[in-house]
Amino acid sequence: MRSWRPVVHQSLRSLATHTRPVACRAVKPVVASVPSRHISFKGLFGGKAEKQQDTDSKLILSQDNLFHALSQSPIKELRDRAAIINKYGVCPVCDTHGGSERPVYECPDCGYPTHCCEDHYHQGKDAHKHNCGILREQNEDDHDLRSGRKMTEFEFPTSQAFDEAVNMGNWDVFFYTRGFPSMDSERSMRHVSKLLTYPATVASVMHDASPYKFGNEVTVEGMRSISALRTVLYPKNEILKNGVNLIRSELINIYIVGARAESTLPQHIWLQLAYLFPRTPFHLHFIGPDALPPNATPYTTSLNERLMFTYDNSYYHDYHDKIEKFDPYTDLFFFFSPGIGHEAARDAWKPSIQKALETKCAMFLTGYDQNDMANDIEAVEQDYNGEFDYLIKPTENAFRSLKRDVNLMDLRQTIFANWGLWAIRGKRYDVTAQEDDE
Repeated sequence: MRSWRPVVHQSLRSLATHTRPVACRAVKPVVASVPSRHISFKGLFGGKAEKQQDTDSKLILSQDNLFHALSQSPIKELRDRAAIINKYGVCPVCDTHGGSERPVYECPDCGYPTHCCEDHYHQGKDAHKHNCGILREQNEDDHDLRSGRKMTEFEFPTSQAFDEAVNMGNWDVFFYTRGFPSMDSERSMRHVSKLLTYPATVASVMHDASPYKFGNEVTVEGMRSISALRTVLYPKNEILKNGVNLIRSELINIYIVGARAESTLPQHIWLQLAYLFPRTPFHLHFIGPDALPPNATPYTTSLNERLMFTYDNSYYHDYHDKIEKFDPYTDLFFFFSPGIGHEAARDAWKPSIQKALETKCAMFLTGYDQNDMANDIEAVEQDYNGEFDYLIKPTENAFRSLKRDVNLMDLRQTIFANWGLWAIRGKRYDVTAQEDDE
């Protein structure tokens, strides 16, 4: 079901620094000036950064004291989470037998309110075992994020040298070759992967050290599209000016369609994408009804001279008409877990998918599990049969989030953001001349 969507956090883009904007084709929204602010990762997973200042200098929870029943948590935000589950959640035993009682009894092993009473907890304990360990891990992870300890794993590296080699085979080698702080626990890996899954997924399909290889995941048409992008991402045409060799690079436009959680990321997180391509400027277009808070005005801003952002709450098929032209060498699309195959959304997606296919630009899509991805693929194959080519065959995403998202309205449902990846492009038709019949 697609009745819920994980959101990384709710803070607006207040951590951006407004500088000189990069030239952009044809899009003319309002350019917002955003004040400079000290970068902090403390408030990324809930709570306001200003309130976090009170805990910066003191430890709330030690590493051997991270497990707490949510209703008794020393962290108000997690107590509030328990209240949400109490009010809107479902008791799985009641659900199975047609009841409607809310979960108020907290499992002593995972700390989440999982059942309506102790009796139903014991009745459903065997079925709960599978999910109990997942929720226990989530409980401790969320307390760790708010524990007050120094989060060294969020001390991300800055710009890299032009000749620095980065391997994007998986999270481990990426962190090592890119110079991230040592990840000394799986918990740290989960924290950082949840934050970086969106920019890392985008980078991984374009990078010359991509985990997706021709002949395995990448098709012949995929190699053509990705090679076209790489001619711009890795420019070799040098220009001599005043005795200095300069390398010219064009702007890469990334259209993130149906943007939700990814549009709420602080803009400096997307610097990790820009750092991997030090010669290339990027313009990220976050498009969709959830790309902005309700009643917000679309706007464009820039973080520095190589990273520009547009936020627009239009549907993509309306936004499409604002662009003068598309170029497969400089433009690409991302659809993060779009739910194209979901019955309630399928028809609504059709005009936007059709417009994106018409551009003949690469379209990369993710899914939160194998079934979600398979449903989307089935819908696309049925609705656009003969209109597209596969670029990347459906595969597990090397840069999926390692931290699960939990549906608070039904704790049995947990997902990994961007679990799977596949890619298509509108079919190109080669026109050939036929000899006249004699």
